[in-house]
Amino acid sequence: MSRCMTLEEYLERFVDENTRSAREDVTLVVTDEQAQTLGFFLINGLAGFVECVRLERVGPDTTGLSDEDKAESHENDEQGHDEFIN
Repeated sequence: MSRCMTLEEYLERFVDENTRSAREDVTLVVTDEQAQTLGFFLINGLAGFVECVRLERVGPDTTGLSDEDKAESHENDEQGHDEFIN
């Protein structure tokens, strides 16, 4: 079984293996597939981040709950926020 690398180790190794000098800049040599994979990775990460932020603003899902249960859920949320702040 091979040892797992940290992201930093992986990126350093990738850059070392896939770069070449060009006059003043460094050129990163990647395939179209690698560029597309990186793009999808970044899009999924950003979408996940936005979804988490959206859910924090909206609050818990209370669909299907009675009005009493919704009120109780709201009270519990407020108590939790107060305890966190204090």
